Amino acid sequence: MNTSTTQRILIADDEPLFRETTAEFLREEGYECLCVEDANDAISVLEEHKFDLILSDLNMPGNLKFELLKEGRTKHSDVPMIVVTGAPSLPSAIESVRLGVTDYLLKPVKLEELLTAVQRSLSQAGNRKAIEQSSAPTPGDERASADTPAWSKDLGIIGESPKMLEVLEIVERVAMSDTNVLITGESGTGKEVIAKAIHCRSHRRDNAMQVIDCTSIPESLFESALFGHIKGSFTGAVKDQAGLLRACDGGTAFIDELGELPLSSQAKLLRVIQEQTFTPVGDSQSIRVDTRFVCATNRDLQNEVDAERFRHDLYYRLAVVHIELPPLRDRGDDVILLANAFLQKHQPAGVNPSSFAYETLECFRSYRWPGNIRELRNVVERSLALAKGPVIEASDLPKPLRDSINETPFETLDLAEVSRDEALDTADRAYLVQLLGKHHGVIASAARQAGLSRQGMNKLLKRHHIDANDFRR
Repeated sequence: MNTSTTQRILIADDEPLFRETTAEFLREEGYECLCVEDANDAISVLEEHKFDLILSDLNMPGNLKFELLKEGRTKHSDVPMIVVTGAPSLPSAIESVRLGVTDYLLKPVKLEELLTAVQRSLSQAGNRKAIEQSSAPTPGDERASADTPAWSKDLGIIGESPKMLEVLEIVERVAMSDTNVLITGESGTGKEVIAKAIHCRSHRRDNAMQVIDCTSIPESLFESALFGHIKGSFTGAVKDQAGLLRACDGGTAFIDELGELPLSSQAKLLRVIQEQTFTPVGDSQSIRVDTRFVCATNRDLQNEVDAERFRHDLYYRLAVVHIELPPLRDRGDDVILLANAFLQKHQPAGVNPSSFAYETLECFRSYRWPGNIRELRNVVERSLALAKGPVIEASDLPKPLRDSINETPFETLDLAEVSRDEALDTADRAYLVQLLGKHHGVIASAARQAGLSRQGMNKLLKRHHIDANDFRR
């Protein structure tokens, strides 16, 4: 790393106008810049000189296979890299982050946005060494298994299945950067827990992580809630009010249920993410923040983009790293680990330790868990309250779990071996489970989509022994 007070930036781009304009702007901000027009020249220059930051185009000669990014990570791992591209794609964004870029910007990029990214990347690089030292294990520390990160259980993450280990590996790799992250998965899979893990493993961990739930903020109040307002800016604004983003300056903004955000609010959110500035309602002065954005949704945002219900530019901006959480039914014996953890947590004080009978564990393994981890926690709490002795028997479980051992999931059903009525009944139940999951257990909205009356929906749920409460947030 350069030891002089002036920080040096290498700019690699085959567009002369962008290259020279960017260099001139950054020089005016006090940085020393060297420009090259292709990746081969950039690699040669890096062999001879030291730089504090690399600013690189993707689509330029010599970089068709990310050669400059790969060279930078291999031989210059301490130098942060920012990608600026005029041809964005999700695969290139994911590969860029995998190679360790600190930001992924889209052309035409505003100079103020570029400066913010440069300052953030240089600051992050300066902090990295101290953070790594503080995170390093000391002799005598108790460690988890060779595959499971030791920190995961401390942050409330329990799981040893291959799919969860893959998630934890991504969290470990992405946490130290300031890259935006999109977390998707069914309701109840633990998206907020993963978001907290990313925050707690980052250099922002000493600052706040602010949860912004898009379902709890009316569209008309979104701007005021997020950005704040000044006294007298609208009826009822009797005093100045700081918004949610001010609360996480220097920290992480966790935007939950992103897919519920109206299009009009998406445009406002995009501007904040790109420029890291916003203006409180009724004010004329912009406020700059240093905030990382981690978002979560149970919707398929690519489908939402295709249906023009979600802005494609916001999607690309947020989904630079995409973490997809597996449903509980696909996590094997993680369900047993989680059940035992909830059992220990909710064990009443002064009561003999409880355990699960073998038949109970088999019910846990065979049940489909439409409400995922949230539903499992509720089942364990309920069973503890109803159990007649220290061992929780299968008879203490809700009827759907008791019946699950004898059920065949629709996707594995051999249609040639069952009656038409049985196949239709199985498909009907699978449909209801997915429908309630989508509508968070709200029977009225689920009934509307199904073309049923509320009474008709309740009859179907009763017939299939489905409790809508298991799907509620």
